[in-house]
Amino acid sequence: MLGSALLGLMVITLVWGQQYPIPPTCYSKVLTMGREISERAVQIKNDYDTRGCSTHLPDLYIDVHNACVMSTMSSYLSTLNSLRERRCGYTRKVQELGTKIRQLHIIIAQKCHGDLVFTYDNCAALQRRRG
Repeated sequence: MLGSALLGLMVITLVWGQQYPIPPTCYSKVLTMGREISERAVQIKNDYDTRGCSTHLPDLYIDVHNACVMSTMSSYLSTLNSLRERRCGYTRKVQELGTKIRQLHIIIAQKCHGDLVFTYDNCAALQRRRG
């Protein structure tokens, strides 16, 4: 009885003591960041503070299975940097989106190199809004 209670207590302590019980794989991290970036890009186009100067931004959908994802992120980042000429380029949301895109670009190019497989090549699909 006492042994099973101690064993149960040790298991609970181990599970609660870990910040991430199961470490994310490179693939799952890239998928999560891609979804987050896609959502933030939509928010910038719909946000009151940035709507006026972000209307010319293309829609952005990050699909890590698409071979065009790297070039699409680079060109979108260049377009985001051009917002600095306007007031909304310095808002927190725009800055955070740019930072997230840079981070994802580095993770795909350097950290996950070889772990990801591009299954198709359709650049136009990354500029359409997904519902």
